[in-house]
Amino acid sequence: MSIAIVTDSTADLPKDIAEQHGITVVPLNVRFGMEEFKDGVDIDNDEFYRRLQAESELPTTSQPSPGDFAEAYRQLLGDHDGIVSVHISGKLSQTINSAVQGAREVDGDGTKIKAIDTGQATIPLGLIVIEAAKSAASAADLDGVVDAVEDAMSRARFYGMVDTLEYLIKGGRIGRAKGFIGGLLKVTPIITLEEGESSPVASPRTRRKGLEKLKQLVEEAAPFDQLAMHHSTEPEEIEKLAADLAHLAPEGGMMMSQIGAVVGTYAGPGSLGVGFIRKKSG
Repeated sequence: MSIAIVTDSTADLPKDIAEQHGITVVPLNVRFGMEEFKDGVDIDNDEFYRRLQAESELPTTSQPSPGDFAEAYRQLLGDHDGIVSVHISGKLSQTINSAVQGAREVDGDGTKIKAIDTGQATIPLGLIVIEAAKSAASAADLDGVVDAVEDAMSRARFYGMVDTLEYLIKGGRIGRAKGFIGGLLKVTPIITLEEGESSPVASPRTRRKGLEKLKQLVEEAAPFDQLAMHHSTEPEEIEKLAADLAHLAPEGGMMMSQIGAVVGTYAGPGSLGVGFIRKKSG
């Protein structure tokens, strides 16, 4: 049985990694004024961050349409027996709803397409998707791949450091991290995702202390089956962090990626993070 894997662009998977694993990525949309772009297709990350910092109004984002998913599903079912579609938290985006509607349009009885809300976004979502692709490559059936996704979800985690909460607040994605707002100008917040939404972890007073806290959190979470790091606009900083944590890298190495336009709309410049899937205990 051949199972195709689909995700959305908020997984922030490097294009070569997605291609290597045969993962289909359906892009979300980002809009500056009257200009609309498909995330990672019509606008690259460097151009996005240049405009994000230069323009007076923040961009807006929107999910793919059900038709976008239906088109991808139809093409994939031409040479696959089933599809597992793995997506960003439904508390952060309506993408999962579009995926479900697109699946119903193509697979009325629900036997060939399974759409999954991971409760995650960005780099941990990407790692879960890779686990799904590995399961599919091992000739697992539809239910087997779904089981692999749910297992990875139970062990996935993310810690991110944002330069400011301004973008999360203005974009309406502040979630449980709203407790940080009182000290907005005096902290470098570290956040995670809890029950599918932003949640506070720590509030270091400086960026240097924030990086130290980030390293501590990752070290405490080891060992890992997968480990990955990403940034929005600070490649040198994330490379230094990766070097400091290289001793924790699993056998397959450490994935590095850049935060894409949709997630970057809410994370903002200067953001970086670490995502991982813990090893199974015992």
